[in-house]
Amino acid sequence: MLDKTEARSEGALSRLVRKVQQRTARGEAISIGLLQEVAGVQAAAPMLLIPALIVVSPLSIVPGLPTVIGLHTAIVSAQIIAGRRQIWLPGWLRWRSLSAKHAEKLLKFLLPVSQMTDGVVRRRLLVFTRQPMRRLGAGVCLLLGAIMPLLEFIPMSSTIAAAVIAVYALGLLARDGLLTLAWWGALAIVAALGLWLAPQAIELLTGADLPALVPELEGTPLEVLDPLLPD
Repeated sequence: MLDKTEARSEGALSRLVRKVQQRTARGEAISIGLLQEVAGVQAAAPMLLIPALIVVSPLSIVPGLPTVIGLHTAIVSAQIIAGRRQIWLPGWLRWRSLSAKHAEKLLKFLLPVSQMTDGVVRRRLLVFTRQPMRRLGAGVCLLLGAIMPLLEFIPMSSTIAAAVIAVYALGLLARDGLLTLAWWGALAIVAALGLWLAPQAIELLTGADLPALVPELEGTPLEVLDPLLPD
């Protein structure tokens, strides 16, 4: 057991993981319902974060697990977008649980991850964790959750999608606007690369001559950035 000083020094994710560990030590199975009881029905961020971390963990290889987590993510994200104060989950989803063997592996993964992330994130730039940024980010998570059942058939793709969801949810949980801002920046870079590479990939596969979705940049990277840099 942790003393009061150690408990106060814990970050938000570490506290959640410790509560889950205490419940499982009493013989309870790790389920979506248990996670909701630990986090509270009004805590949307943990309900996105911990399930996403399950798919990031080695348990992502369990057949059907990314599909269940994807559906869960879509349901929670839709309610964040709708502005619901309490998160509702269907009964069939709430009581889906991990086996004891898988639960042990999950906790071994979550404990060091929670300690590492809590040492980095903190409350700052709160404006980026509030509306409308909160709903916009939930929209991205809704899309990723909806396609995660399909990504299950592409190696590593569901893990990458879950990692994107987890970073967004961690920013909300810790009220870390800098992390959220970095998340949006990374998404913008990935989207720009996708728009740049998509016509080239389609042309390579089909031979069709497609117009570029983004204008081509002329010159070296330093020449392109030079007008944007201060004197």
